[in-house]
Formats: sequence, structure tokens, C-alpha cells
Amino acid sequence: MKISPLTRASFLAFLIAFTTLFAQILVHRIVSAKLLNNYAFFIISLCLLGFAISGIILSYGLKFFLSRQNDFMAICASLFAITMIGASIIFYRIDVGDQLSPLYMIDLVNWIPIALLFTVPFIFCGLMLGALLSASCYATTRIYCFDLLGSALGAAAVIIAIRWLGVELSMLLACACLLFGTVMLSLPIRRFAMVTSGLSLALLTIAFLLDNSLFAMKYPQKSMLADTQKSGEAFGIEYIIWDPLSRIEVSRIPPVSFKNFFYKSLIGTNPSLHQKFKRMITQNNFAFTYALEYNGNPSSLKGIEETIYASAYVAMSSVARPKVATIGVGGGFDILTAIYFNASEVTGIEINSATCDILTKTYADYFRHWVKDPRVHLVNEEGRYYLATTDKKYDVIQLSGVDSYSGTPGAAHVFSESYLYTEDAMQLYLSKLTDNGILNIMRLEHDYPREMLRVLTTAISSLRKMGISNPSAHIVMVSQQPNNFTALLLKKTPFSAKEMEAVELWAASFPYLTVSAAPNLNAAENAYQIILSLNNQEKEKAVIANYLYDISPVGDNRPFFFRFSFWKHLFLPHGSPLSEQVAVPVLEYSILFLLGITGVVAILCVILPLFLSSAAGLHNKHAGRYGLFCASLGIGYMAIEISLLQKFGLFLGHPNYSLSVVLASLLVATGAGSLFAEFVVAKRKKMYVTVVALTLVILVEYSLIFPLLPQMVSFPFFLKISLVFLLVAPVGFCLGTFFPTVLEQLKTNAPNFVPWAWGLNGIFSVIGPIAGVALSTTWGINVLLLSAIPIYFFAAWALPSLTHCKPTNPRISV
Repeated sequence: MKISPLTRASFLAFLIAFTTLFAQILVHRIVSAKLLNNYAFFIISLCLLGFAISGIILSYGLKFFLSRQNDFMAICASLFAITMIGASIIFYRIDVGDQLSPLYMIDLVNWIPIALLFTVPFIFCGLMLGALLSASCYATTRIYCFDLLGSALGAAAVIIAIRWLGVELSMLLACACLLFGTVMLSLPIRRFAMVTSGLSLALLTIAFLLDNSLFAMKYPQKSMLADTQKSGEAFGIEYIIWDPLSRIEVSRIPPVSFKNFFYKSLIGTNPSLHQKFKRMITQNNFAFTYALEYNGNPSSLKGIEETIYASAYVAMSSVARPKVATIGVGGGFDILTAIYFNASEVTGIEINSATCDILTKTYADYFRHWVKDPRVHLVNEEGRYYLATTDKKYDVIQLSGVDSYSGTPGAAHVFSESYLYTEDAMQLYLSKLTDNGILNIMRLEHDYPREMLRVLTTAISSLRKMGISNPSAHIVMVSQQPNNFTALLLKKTPFSAKEMEAVELWAASFPYLTVSAAPNLNAAENAYQIILSLNNQEKEKAVIANYLYDISPVGDNRPFFFRFSFWKHLFLPHGSPLSEQVAVPVLEYSILFLLGITGVVAILCVILPLFLSSAAGLHNKHAGRYGLFCASLGIGYMAIEISLLQKFGLFLGHPNYSLSVVLASLLVATGAGSLFAEFVVAKRKKMYVTVVALTLVILVEYSLIFPLLPQMVSFPFFLKISLVFLLVAPVGFCLGTFFPTVLEQLKTNAPNFVPWAWGLNGIFSVIGPIAGVALSTTWGINVLLLSAIPIYFFAAWALPSLTHCKPTNPRISV
């Protein structure tokens, strides 16, 4: 059966889009594994920047490319594979400098040019899609629809691929799929196209055979795994596995030494226990947890009661056999502590499936004595989701440094949301405690307190929202001095005098521990005790408002727990007393720096070439309004996409589900909207109708449905997927009508402005994620979502009349 050219073009658009989104997520995982940072929005920008640059190239040679379409497609697919493999190898092997440098801007300058290498492969994907969308012989709405459907499938498939193949092999598989699929659909005939395809096939074969050596990562200086690459060291990587969330590494380590160990409260003083520190599990090279060698005899763990992990058990010594839940299992230190204190039941909740596999399969023999303990139950779930869906009550719920970050002054953990430390989370934890149960949250603290101080203010606010008028009676804090590591103990009921005495006597037994805040503790003069002693909501608000850092309580709408800086910190006079005390405002400087970098690249690689190649496009009537329309769509779409991904992450129970379900639903619905764009927005007045419909959908869901999502968390998973699709689909359908409408009109009335439309939409899609992060971290996710409404109204105003827009004839001949 002969396949029509339009069908071939549609399938090709599907394949290109599938590979693009698939590869985009893989690149994010690669960058995060080496740079330790969660600049997810920047990786999105790299992809979209490549698409913007591709629009410029098309402006020079679109007619030439379309006249040789079959060969052009095969060459681009081949170059995508070659540059993707090349960029990955260079990135893996290059030195990105000292990630621990206080001069974090140097860190950014080191790695951003290297990360920009990943822009190149996406240029070729953009060329392929741009050529198909710009060709007057193809119906834009159909090509755009298949483009979005391919992206939707890529978002879902990449999660499965990473889980079973790892990132490197998944990346090679994506390159191979695009290459073979393109050659089969385009059937190149010229020698250069066939030679290029052959070269890329040869490179793919070599990469498949030598993937372990080609993709051997050079770790940043002073990172957790940097010493593993020094010969003769007792410290060495034994095993690496990719999880859709991160990369997990298992390393052998020499026994720890109390004398030389920085955080003594984590290991205690017992040399016998120190000899059992033989393995370490790291996540993306930095977040770490120790994996002790355990022989099945709880008495062999003698010394673990000297660690800060034991503080909750000391406080509730009256419970002989507590039921325990730990959020974040890692190497099992929290679980071993529970076993030592004779827990009757231990539930370990671990979000990383790769970590669970290490514990139960790969290193089953090493961990078997506690993993197979009948009291221990491992659960591969997100912590809040599991607790929200279980009826069990626990005597101890423990979070030990969960969401650990790199600790570098330039670390981008400040960009990442964490729903484990919000008011909503703490209220959930408290609801899952027995009447006398204890929540123990432990984290590192800065020299100028702010991290555990924010945990404290969030805990106080949570208690007040639960109707507790005297929060100070429900909180005790234990800290390591010096080099702060602090535990906050929180109860639904007030701490008794007996419990307080037990904690004080225990802490006094070790020179490195102290009770830093407690009810009626007047001797301690520190920020924790000062805030706890206020016991007055208005006074607490005043102290928080005047504090040097942002330590305000964190909620699910603004869950950026690690963001302590203010925008005003950018303007502190150099050399002033405050500027000497305040740490570098990482988020604010990073956003400005990234906006500057992307702006310069956009001007040099997009705007300037467009002026040189397509200046005539600016002389079209309404060129400025077309430009504003395309730019607005780039920002508005990203605002909605980012906010929906964040909104539904908790509801679905896992970040992977949010990525695959929400993004796939949005893209499928957007594709459906593009098919009906001709009928929905054929005239200008109907564009306003579409925007009004989009506005009503967003406002109804925001005000009536989103507040109910926490009560629906326990719904069956299939039902939740269906609900997400029903909520996302009308939004996506409306969004899908805008861009294909203007492209169709431009192809008919102003074809020389098409490169400008493509380039401007790409540029502002690059800026969108960065601006979205700035907006959501400052004012919250709700503001980011609602900000899309005026943006789309502005776009509708900017778009010239559609009265003379005629649909393109989809019938073609080759």
C-alpha cells in the first residue's frame, strides 16, 4: 500500500517530536548527575533555544531544503545522532571545576558553555519540524497535531526507558530510532545523505559497544565521588544505576573516625560501630547516606543510641516497642536505629525505585539482615502520598535530611520545590502519629541559622492551624555544636516533664549535643529558642519579617523550602555590615545570569541572523503584532505547563507520574486543539472566545477543583489519571488552537514572516521557564498559573484579523 506524502510527513513529525522530548528529559538527567543542580528549566531552555536557532537557518534556505526534503531529513537525523553522542561524551569527560567554591558565579561560567553544547542536537530536530510546519504543501494543523502527539508519547516512554535501560543506552536508542525511522520515511537518494546516515550508524554502533568507557564521568572537584577516581584509594564506586528521578551510586568507604568526622552527631563515639561503615549510597554524586554492615543482632549496633538519629526514641522511652515510619530509606540508617530501639514495626518509604532495587536485589546479601527482618516493610512511594493513603498510626515518623542537596554555595536546590517540609506536610505527619507519637525532622544548619529555623516556623504555624494555641509546649530541638546538625521533635500533645528530662540527660551525656530549644528553656540563647519562646503569633510574624533571611513558613503553593534569600539582597551596599553577613543570593543572581546568557545567545543566534536574512518579513503589515502574539504564546504556554506539572505532582503520588501523565495529557489535548483550530478561531472575535474559554476553565479548576485534590489522593490510580486528563484536556485544547492558526495565516499572507514567528516563539519559550521559576519562587505556583490569563488576552489583542486566513490545501505531490 502506497503511503501518501502527507501521511509520511505526519508520521515523521510524530517521530521527531517523540525523540525531542525523550532526549530533552535524558539531557536533564545527565546534567543533574554531574553538576548536582536541578536546573530543569534551563535544560528545557536549551532545547527550545535550539528550535529558535533552527528557525534562523530555515529562513536562509527553506526553499532549498524543501526541494531536497528527503535527503535533508535524513541528514538532520544523522547530525542529531552525531551531535547528541558527541555532546554527551564531551560533557561526561570535561572538568567543570570546583563545585564547592564560594564564588558560585565562576561555577556557572564553567558549566553553562559546556551545557550549551546540548543545544546543537535540538537545532537539527527544530530544522526537521520547522521545515514540515513551514511547507505550504502540508496542513499545519495536522503536522502540529502529530508533533504534539509524539511529544506526549515521548514524555511517557522516557520514564520506562530510563528505568530499564539507564540514561546512556536510552539516549543511544532515541538516536537510533530517529535515524532509522527518518531514513525509512524519507527514503534519501543523494550520496551525501546516505554517507552521513552511514557515519551516524557507525558511531551509534561504536557507542552501543563501548558505552561504559565512552560515558565514563569525570566528577567535579571536591564532590562526593571525586576521590573515587584517584588510584590507590579505599574509596571507590562499585555500582551505578539510573532511576527516572536521579542516578544512584554505591561506593565502598573506609571506616569513619570520630576524631576526623565533621558531623560527630551522625556517628557517635563507639569505634565498634564505626567499623561497620563500609558502604555509602549517593544520589547524583552528593546527597549521601551510610550503609552499615549489619549481622542481624541488634546489640551489634551499640553506639547508634549516641547519634542524633536516636533523639525521638529517647524522648518517648515509655513506649516499649514503637511503630516507626521513615521517609527516605537510603542505606537504612534510620531503620537500623528503629531496630536497635526494639521497634515492633518499621515502614521504610523510599521514592527511588533504584534504591529499593539496590537494597532488595543487587546488594541483597549485604542488606539482607534488616531488609528481610519481618518487622521491616519497604515501600517504593513518595512519602506524603503513602502517608495520605494509609490508615496506620505511628509512634515515630522520621525524616533525616530527605531532599538532601549538594551543599555548594552555588547549588540550585533553591530552584527545586520540596513538598516534604510544608505546613500541609507537617499537618499530615501529625495526623498519622499516635496520641503520644513524635515527628523527628533532622537537617544540616548554616552558621547563620535559617534552614532548621524555617522548619521551626513552619512547625509552629502548622500547630496553630490545627487549633493548638501554645505551640512551644509541643516542640523540642536538639543540635550538634559546633557545625550545626539539628533535630526538631514535634508532638500533637505537649512534651511531659519526664520526656524533657530524658532528652536533656541524654544530650548532656555527649559533648557534641545540646538541647537548643524547648518549652521553658531559658538558658539557651539562640534563634531557635528566641522564636519558640515568643509563643505569640504577632510577635513571631514580626521576628520573621525582620530576620536577615526568609524563614517564613512554607506552604504547598510556594514549596521552595531551600530559598532563603530575598530579591532585596541583590541591592545591599558592598562592604556594608549586612552584605558581609548575607550569603550570596543564589536564586536571584542565577536567574539574572541565565536570562542574560539566553538573551545574548538569542540576539546573536536568532535576532541578528533574522535581520540579515529575513528583514523583509518585518515590512509586512502587522509584523509587530504578529511578533507580540508569537512571543506571548511562548511565555504563556510555559507558565501553564510548569504550574500544572507542579500542581498534580503530589496528587499522582510520584514526580514521574506527573511528568508522564500531566505532560502527555497536555500535549495530546493541545494536538487535538490544533486539529480544530480552523473552526475555533477562524475569525479574530473567535480568538477572544477561545481565550475567555481558557480563562473560565483555569478559574473554575483553580477555585473549585484544585482545593479538593488533597482529599482525592486515596482514589484508585486509574481514576486519578482519568481525573487529571479531564482537568488538563480542556486547557490543552484551548492552547492548541493559537500557534497553528497564526502559522497557517502567515504561510498564506506573509510567508517571509514565518521564520520570525518561529524564532520569536522559540526565544520566549526559552525565557518562559526562567521567568516562571522567578515568579513561582517569589509569589507561588498559583500566581504563575493565573499569570497566563492576561498573557493570552494580550496575545488575542495582538493578533491581526483572521478574516482573510485561508486554510492550506493538504493535497501535495512529490
